[in-house]
Amino acid sequence: YVFNTILADKASSDRLRGYESWDASRHESNETDAASVDALVTAVTGRYDLAQRFYALKRRLLGLDEMYDYDRYAPLGEADRFVPWDEAREMVLGAYGDFHPEMGRIAAMFFDGWIDAPPVPGKRGGAFSHGAVPSAHPYILLNYDGKLRDVQTLAHELGHGVHQYLSRDQGVFHADTPLTTAETASVFGEMLTFQRVLRGLDTDADRLALLVEKIDDTMATVFRQITMNRFEARIHAHRRDQGELNADDFAAHWMATQTALYGDAVTLTEGYRRWWSYIPHFVHTPGYVYAYAFGELLVLALYEKYREAGPAFADQYVDLLRAGGSYYPHELVGRLGIDLRDPEFWDRGLDAIEALVSEAEALADGLGREN
Repeated sequence: YVFNTILADKASSDRLRGYESWDASRHESNETDAASVDALVTAVTGRYDLAQRFYALKRRLLGLDEMYDYDRYAPLGEADRFVPWDEAREMVLGAYGDFHPEMGRIAAMFFDGWIDAPPVPGKRGGAFSHGAVPSAHPYILLNYDGKLRDVQTLAHELGHGVHQYLSRDQGVFHADTPLTTAETASVFGEMLTFQRVLRGLDTDADRLALLVEKIDDTMATVFRQITMNRFEARIHAHRRDQGELNADDFAAHWMATQTALYGDAVTLTEGYRRWWSYIPHFVHTPGYVYAYAFGELLVLALYEKYREAGPAFADQYVDLLRAGGSYYPHELVGRLGIDLRDPEFWDRGLDAIEALVSEAEALADGLGREN
C-alpha cells in the first residue's frame, strides 16, 4: 500500500509540475539529461556479459559448483598486509603527486591536522570529507586500522577533500557539485592509489584478492545500480499505465531485471524475489540510484582517457575539478572532448572494468585455480 501510494504520488507530482517522465525531476536535480542517462543505461546493459564473466570466475575461486545470490560478495580473504599510517600517507601522496604536483601538494596539506583517522572508543563509524564553506579548508573523518582497504578509503576521501579545496574559489553557490560528478576526484584518486598498491604487493595471491575485492565493489556500484534503475522504470510505468501493483508484480519486475544481469552465472533463490523491499531509495528518493553508476563509470572512463593521453591529460583534469559546480557536467567534460550522450564514452569506463576482470582471470590461471 505504501509503495503504491508513493508511486501514485510521484505520478501526480510529475503531471502537475510538467515532467514528461518518472525520472525527469531526478535528472534536473542531478544537472543532467535523459539522453546522457539513456546512453549510460544502454552501455551498461549491453555489457551484462562482463558481470556474468566475473561471477563465473568468482564461483571458480570459491570452489563452488553453483553460485547463489548470497555467494556474490563472499570474500576470498584480504591481502595479508598491515599498512602503518605513515606508509599509507606516502602511498597515497605518491599516487596523487605522480599524477599532478598540485594534487599532491593539496593532499599533503590534509596531513597537517585536517584528518581524524584513529578508530577510538565512542567515535562514529565510516568515512567522509566535510567541505564546510569555501572560506575554510575541508576536514576528513576516517577509521583507519591498517588494512589495504583503509588505504583505498583514505585515497577516496582525500579525493573529495582535494576537489572541495580546488573548487572553493567558485564561491558558496558554485563550489559544490551535483551527485553525478561528486565522485570525480574521489574515485579517480582511489584508482590511482589502487594501481600503485597492486603493483607493490609481493604475491599473485594477494594481488588476486585485492583485485576481486575491487571488482566486487565496482559490480555493486555500476551493474547492480543500473538493474535497480531498470526495476524502478518498470514499476513506475506499471503504476501509471496499469494501476496498482501487488507483491507478486513487484517481485516479477525485480526478478526480470536481476536475471537479465546475472544470466546463468548466478542462481537466484526464492527469497531473493523479495529483495526489492529492503532498498530505501525506491521509497525515499525515486530515481536516485543511477547516479552511483553515472559517477563511477564517468571516472573510470576519464581514467582510461588518462591512460591513453598520459601527463597531458592531468592539467585538464585539475581544471575540471577546480570548476566545481559552476557549469553543467556535460559542459565541463565537453571541454575534454567527451560526449556524455554517446554510449561509446561509457563503454570506455566498462573497458576499464573488463581490464580488471581480465587481470584477475590471468592471475587465477597462473595460480592454478581450477575451472
